[in-house]
Amino acid sequence: MGDGVAAGQLSEVDSIVVVRHGALVYERYFNRQHAISYDAATRHVGNSMTKSIVSLLLGIAVDRGLIGDLDAPALSFFPEFAELRTPEKERITLRHLLTMTAGLNASVSAPMLSRDRDPDRHAFEQALAREPGAAFEYSNLDSEIIGAILEKVTGKPLDMFAMDELFRPLGITDVDWFRRLGNQRPMSSNGLSLRPRDWAKIGQFVLNRGAWNGKQLVSASWIAQSTSPQVSAPKSFSYGFQWWLGHSTVGDRSVAWAAALGFNAQKLIIIPEYDAVVVFHAARESIQMVVPEIELLNRYILPAMR
Repeated sequence: MGDGVAAGQLSEVDSIVVVRHGALVYERYFNRQHAISYDAATRHVGNSMTKSIVSLLLGIAVDRGLIGDLDAPALSFFPEFAELRTPEKERITLRHLLTMTAGLNASVSAPMLSRDRDPDRHAFEQALAREPGAAFEYSNLDSEIIGAILEKVTGKPLDMFAMDELFRPLGITDVDWFRRLGNQRPMSSNGLSLRPRDWAKIGQFVLNRGAWNGKQLVSASWIAQSTSPQVSAPKSFSYGFQWWLGHSTVGDRSVAWAAALGFNAQKLIIIPEYDAVVVFHAARESIQMVVPEIELLNRYILPAMR
């Protein structure tokens, strides 16, 4: 597989990391002409993989009693937006935001949010495109509202809360959360950059059901809910709480996995049945963000494990 990628005969990726039974069993970096030289010490942006990290942070807030009810109206966290409350928008819950079913107009782009000095108000000013809970529609807006709620209930900037409660306990210190909203809050939908091994460590942490070095950082029940199907999504996926859920066919068996997926084919794939984590990173824009690296998973990695 590695030789095929290096020779340009397979999917073009920057790095592949595989962890099995808690041990690093495969790691390779692919340097290309006129591109950044990647290695184990170089951070790689995860793009929308960031959403799955924010889901873990929300789980910590729930475990601590800072959020009591996922079915509470999202607007209840924003008393300053009383004039934006309508019977329809009052039906949007935190659970809807987690499952991308809030129904708000999803056309607000990340560049617009990065310029908007009051992005939270802008989010709730959006017209409802559909009834909350009716259907999945991928939306950065839903994730950004989750980040705003987290900052309100924890009293900390999102990146500081992540560092104190997740990254530092996991031994992850080389972190860059470089994308910001217009109000300077770190984006919840995008912008987190970690070393590939540290992305894999996040996957192992989820595989451990939220435990690390004997300490339960996120409850096992939150991990189970987050990585269980909550709603149907396109292309034969399901969606949990900001995690994608899919499956691969290995021989005559279907193997389920949960994944954090990001633009340009960033992938953190957690495979409980094989006690494994696989991380792919790529720098070049991919026409099919799902297929190329999943082909490497299906053709080479999973059959080797089997």
